[in-house]
Amino acid sequence: MSMRINSILSIIIALVCAQSAFAQPKDNSPYSRMGLGDLSSLAYTANLGSGGFTAAYNDPYQTNALNPASLGYLMATSYEFGFNAEFASANQNDLTSTAWSGNLKTISLAFPVFNPISNLQERKERKFKWAMQFGLSPFSTVGYDIESLESDPDLGTVRNTFRGEGGLYQLNIGNGFKYNNIALGFSVNRLIGNIENSRIIDAPSLLNSYVVNYIDDYSMRSWSLTGGMQYTLNFKKTDDKGDEVNRGDKIVFGAYGNLGSNLDFKASQLYYTRNQFYPQLAIDTLLYTENAELTSNLPASYTVGIAYHKNNKLRIGIDYSQSFWSEFENPLRDEQLVDANKLNAGVEFIPNSKSYNSYAKRIHYRAGFFYENDYRVVNTNLRNVGISIGAGFPIRLPRQQVSAVNLSLELGQFGSPDLIMEKYAKINIGFTLNDNLWFFKRKFY
Repeated sequence: MSMRINSILSIIIALVCAQSAFAQPKDNSPYSRMGLGDLSSLAYTANLGSGGFTAAYNDPYQTNALNPASLGYLMATSYEFGFNAEFASANQNDLTSTAWSGNLKTISLAFPVFNPISNLQERKERKFKWAMQFGLSPFSTVGYDIESLESDPDLGTVRNTFRGEGGLYQLNIGNGFKYNNIALGFSVNRLIGNIENSRIIDAPSLLNSYVVNYIDDYSMRSWSLTGGMQYTLNFKKTDDKGDEVNRGDKIVFGAYGNLGSNLDFKASQLYYTRNQFYPQLAIDTLLYTENAELTSNLPASYTVGIAYHKNNKLRIGIDYSQSFWSEFENPLRDEQLVDANKLNAGVEFIPNSKSYNSYAKRIHYRAGFFYENDYRVVNTNLRNVGISIGAGFPIRLPRQQVSAVNLSLELGQFGSPDLIMEKYAKINIGFTLNDNLWFFKRKFY
């Protein structure tokens, strides 16, 4: 009992302290200046390898935090730790900028409330299943350093420098319930984070000129609720006794979404000018506010999808998502945002999950693609298009617990050919540790 309590405390401490471990990426993404930045995919590594479809995805040993209904299919405690690294190249005309970034992607703990081993010992067949999940993932990232030069007849060369950093993180607590072929779930989400944007205007060719500084620093907090469902249609066959039994393949229909929520701001703004030759003596404050409380809203969104499963061998799925970002208003500046939509599709193939002679036959091979119309607009729509490949490597741990190391590679491009086009390669790695002893009832004879 004491070991179980220590395990629970360790997970809680890890989730509470994890925000400090999410180091800000050393990135230079110009489009992250708009909206809430570059939105992160909240899908876990196993999903990302097969294109990121999640609505109809469920697995007895892998967590799908986006659709909480999928938790009802979980058969073992699942610890998930994920990381990523990205190389991006931004191109505009003949100019090219490259950057590396990396981050801790996710921390998750999910477990079935009724332990399957205990059910076997007690010879119980539970039609009702329930599982819970705690997770922490980055929601968005902001990271840019841009400089532009303009000519003015009176001032000569005018330089504008834009810098920004920060991001948002999402903590979620999910519950999934399954009865027969229907699964329902909900997730309570806490969004927290801080973003700082600055703009510096100066005229380097003008003697005794002033530099204008604009600094916006704001923290955000929000609560939201996500609901999800999945329905499984099992194909039947007639056995030798004339009874209908499951054939082994099935179709899963899934959907999840939220109705939006309030987003609370605490904003601090400092606008001032200073003389570039006497920076400490000639300072004039134009605007200063501290911890001004403002309110906005996070948009509603939904995702629907369908997946085909064949035994423990093949999984094919496709998703369609839409987020109503045209409803979002930034209380600190006016900007044009539009409704976003995304298509994810992929496949997962396992040659022979029970093979004893060939490890390669037990590997999960994954591939997929994604197409997204972004929520930000710069005279034209911004698009994110790419492909993904991945693999899941099963690992046999002590007590015969099956765990996995999941890898995925995403290759894509984001932006507009008429403006800035970002080409990127992103590597994701996730460690999934499974354990059936969570809530296990030991019996002594």
